[in-house]
Amino acid sequence: MAVAPEFIEELRARTTLSDLVGKRVKLVPKGGRLAGLCPFHSEKTPSFYVNDSEGFYHCFGCGVSGDAISFLRESDGMDFMEAVRYLADVAGMAVPNSAPQDSEKAEQRKQAIDALEFAAQFYQKNLDSPVGNAASEYIRSRGLDAHIISQFMLGYAPRSGLYPSLQQRQFPKELIVQAGLAGVSERDGQPYDYFRDRLMFPIQNRQGRVIAFGARALGDAQPKYLNSPEGPTFSKKAVLYGWTQARALLRQGLPLLVVEGYMDVIAVSASGVAATLAPLGTALTEQQIQLVWKLHPEPILCFDGDAAGQKAASRAIERILPLLEPGRTVRIASLPAGQDPDDILKSEGEEGLRRILTAASGILDTLWQRKFSEYRLEDARTQPGARAAFWADMRQLVKSISHNQTRTAYLDDVEYRIGAMRAALKGARGGDSGSYASGGYASGGGYQAGQMVRTRRPKTGVRVQYQAVLALLVRFPELFSDFAEELAMMQFEDNELEITKKQIIDLLIATPDLDEAAVRYHLEYSGSNTVVEDLFGSDMTARLDASFKQGSTGWTAARAKEILSEILDRLLHKTRRTGQAPSNRS
Repeated sequence: MAVAPEFIEELRARTTLSDLVGKRVKLVPKGGRLAGLCPFHSEKTPSFYVNDSEGFYHCFGCGVSGDAISFLRESDGMDFMEAVRYLADVAGMAVPNSAPQDSEKAEQRKQAIDALEFAAQFYQKNLDSPVGNAASEYIRSRGLDAHIISQFMLGYAPRSGLYPSLQQRQFPKELIVQAGLAGVSERDGQPYDYFRDRLMFPIQNRQGRVIAFGARALGDAQPKYLNSPEGPTFSKKAVLYGWTQARALLRQGLPLLVVEGYMDVIAVSASGVAATLAPLGTALTEQQIQLVWKLHPEPILCFDGDAAGQKAASRAIERILPLLEPGRTVRIASLPAGQDPDDILKSEGEEGLRRILTAASGILDTLWQRKFSEYRLEDARTQPGARAAFWADMRQLVKSISHNQTRTAYLDDVEYRIGAMRAALKGARGGDSGSYASGGYASGGGYQAGQMVRTRRPKTGVRVQYQAVLALLVRFPELFSDFAEELAMMQFEDNELEITKKQIIDLLIATPDLDEAAVRYHLEYSGSNTVVEDLFGSDMTARLDASFKQGSTGWTAARAKEILSEILDRLLHKTRRTGQAPSNRS
């Protein structure tokens, strides 16, 4: 029984090889791949490697190699069709019945790809000709060099010329239309070039063959971006732009970025900051998410900073949640409003984009922050019922995770965060009977103390103690949960440091797993860069010792906790003497 090549290709794309092999072999990450003891010969040192992105395995000991189908044939003794049916059943695909027309469809698909690759060459030649001057000038204005233009096979579609060129190569009219390279006029039934006066972005499959095009209008034509129509070679929900280029860059150990547009993919790839992929003008689909994970276990979503981009990111997060498994998650990078990754590269350079990627939040952190804002919990006037609804919503979203252990781990994290919010609220209420009415919840769950005491400039020694508290929290954010209650109820007698303290509280309640670099980035990004510099300036080195600024290994979390506890005890004793809220520390 024959099976169409396109079915086998899709079956391989939907099969995660490590899941299949992992049922028989214990696999561990090693050198960018997964390694284990070879199931086909006896060995004590792992020499059997699985590469999910390429979809193959290889043993350097006995030399055996293959894909998912060959693995089942070798390990379970299945024949070809038994292996295909098994994998199709796991992937939820129906094996098509073999018929004479199947071979005909396979041949048509092959011819369509040949036509598409000819079109790609045609467009590339036109980009270098006088007719493509406008497209060339646009590309140059985006800072792209000849190497990256060639790597992504960029081209220009003139107003006419492709259709007759394809006919000269003996491609039938029906095939050209099916491949999405020509349309048929409703007025006179004559064919015309589907793409006209557009910058062309060839879209490749995982084997590097051109299967479709994306196109950007150079004039006022609408839509601004146009994709090939779906057909025998192309389904946009199952394809990502930049796959072959991203796969090559990942071999250099770069992170994987998922962006919105073609030009973002090209610009970021050219910068060397990250390997980059993009969906084709649609929301990220479940199938595309699975494809991304074949290349990298923790990609970073980096959608545009405008309302549409943030909405797309939110939809992607809720679509990804049910699919989370051990070793498969995402992070989310936040861009300034109205900017995309290409804008960041132009304004802040490669280091600017790297800072944003380094500060990318986990999926639960991002979801928590967005839902917190959605329920307006930063507003002091928000009713307690909104907080309860927020908690219920977060619990329900996390319960959508299909994998049992992953779901339990995320639910534990949500309950921890809810507990931190309750502790902060309890501490804030403990100040005096009127403090809750005069204050309110800040973004992320921190408490704003309102007008509990009159603000004044503290003595220098006391101000240094305030700075020491903040510096220790920035250096060791994992200590925050131990001192959340004291910090929430204490008001610093320095406006600038009080604001920074609230920012840190809000940030660490909303995203408790941030490290020092991420906390610094968020504070600097929110305009507190001068305060942060002072926290690690000469006053702090005098107070804590010179090694603190350089992050000496002598500074451990245990040492920081001891000093932080000592300083807070001293400050809380002062607070009780001056009539502020008492301590509830045990």
